[in-house]
Amino acid sequence: MKKRSQIALAILALAAVTLACGRGAGSATGDTGGNGPAQATYTSVPTPLPLVSTPAELPSSSELQALIIYANAMQPLMSDAGILLNRDGAILEASQDGSDEVLCDGRLAADNGVMKNIVASVNSIQVPVKAERIHELVLKSGDSWTEALDDVETFCSTGNALYKVSAAAKFWQAALTFQDAGNRFWLLVMSQGIEAWVQR
Repeated sequence: MKKRSQIALAILALAAVTLACGRGAGSATGDTGGNGPAQATYTSVPTPLPLVSTPAELPSSSELQALIIYANAMQPLMSDAGILLNRDGAILEASQDGSDEVLCDGRLAADNGVMKNIVASVNSIQVPVKAERIHELVLKSGDSWTEALDDVETFCSTGNALYKVSAAAKFWQAALTFQDAGNRFWLLVMSQGIEAWVQR
């Protein structure tokens, strides 16, 4: 079981690096006060490089305009989620050697609240038809993620190790789903030729 968890967390770390969509480095919210894992530099593999100048006028197509509005609303939320993913994955990995106290020091509980706010924000965005599958995957990932962190909170309050196992499985699934969403997001942006209008 421990070996399987370590393999899942290795995949999770790869997903996190891929999915911090477009920000060089940073934190989703707040500061860990020096108690959490060191901040990493995030590289978004499928993210197109920023242009020297961004076109001032939107494309004439209303469909493309809707996609641009959607992409610019989603990109910062997905970037913040990618940073949280990396941070929470590092905390879960640190717990694999029996250091359960890192699960219960308040960082995951705080990130759980942040992630629930991100999911609420994603739910409020109007979705173009071509982005429906991406949106569905982001929400599915967010739900699995918050369920995982809810299980962590239950583990911390009860000491029941089954909740820790359940949390790891749900978090791993959330990471894979989010990776799929992130790849589809930038593929859509680039295939529609609107990357010049989308913030990175």
